[in-house]
Amino acid sequence: MLEGMYVCLSTAALLAAGWDRHPIKAAERCCLRRLERGRYVVTVECSDPSHNFVSAIATAPSTTLPKDSTGLRRRLEDLRILVRSYVDRLPPDAVFSHRSALIVHGLPVPYIDPGDVFAESVSPHSGVRLANMLVRRRSRDFAAQEIIEGLPVTTVVQTLLDIARDYPLAFSVAVLDSAVRSSAVTVDELRSYSVSHPVRTGTRKIVNALENVDARRESVAESICAVRFVEYSVPGFEPQIEVRDENGIHLGRTDFANERAKVIAEFDGAGKYHLEGSDPQETFERERRREYALRNEGWLVFRIRWSDLFSADLFLRIGEAVRRRLIMDDRSRS
Repeated sequence: MLEGMYVCLSTAALLAAGWDRHPIKAAERCCLRRLERGRYVVTVECSDPSHNFVSAIATAPSTTLPKDSTGLRRRLEDLRILVRSYVDRLPPDAVFSHRSALIVHGLPVPYIDPGDVFAESVSPHSGVRLANMLVRRRSRDFAAQEIIEGLPVTTVVQTLLDIARDYPLAFSVAVLDSAVRSSAVTVDELRSYSVSHPVRTGTRKIVNALENVDARRESVAESICAVRFVEYSVPGFEPQIEVRDENGIHLGRTDFANERAKVIAEFDGAGKYHLEGSDPQETFERERRREYALRNEGWLVFRIRWSDLFSADLFLRIGEAVRRRLIMDDRSRS
């Protein structure tokens, strides 16, 4: 499902509506945003009488207008808009793939680096980089593509293996975890398809991604965090561990815990403090009491923010803390 009915207009469509170059340029300052040469997205309802054509589109119930967002949310929205803009102008024999296919299938795009916003497709005959579209040349089994709401796209399984083949491990595992967690596919289906559809390059990356899938992780951030543990050789962390005190009283469930070293890693997502129907201050206080209870039982708790996922510092410190605590545990046992 391609969420967001953004309306993209070509220069030819605007000229056919009676506009010329001057009003098009003027509309870029109020109700149109230029995506690339000859292509615009409708952004707001405009009060300029000469822009009634665009205003009528902006006010249509089916139209989605871009939100005034920043950072990752803005890049994700821009990617959705680009996919929408290419719906009627895909290269011949090409189908949406990779991140574009994730959007069509309703699967998450874990992150997008600044300057890395472009639509993606695959074609059996040509590979080319257009202004805002990357076309990869790939042989494709007809059964590996389908039509969703009129859009030609690689199937879920093919999309996931394409991601594993061409994207970094953290990105791939976050997508695979989410797909398995939502029952869009099973690990066995992915492995079986991978074996029956071998690729010439990237096999090791696919195998590595599949080996790291774990649907127990509850978010994209937790999946990326788990991969960082692997990349920085931080051992022993398992997801969703139930922690109890020496009397068996339940203290809470952790995002990750190394039970032998008694080290906990919690992703500090601000969103949980603003869940519908909850008081942020009360939620924060409850989390604080929970963390004190864990510390009083000898657990060392690390808080991980989104930005920490893309830096080595915190994971190196977690690894060092685990190493020291395991040494102390070995000494106490001997």
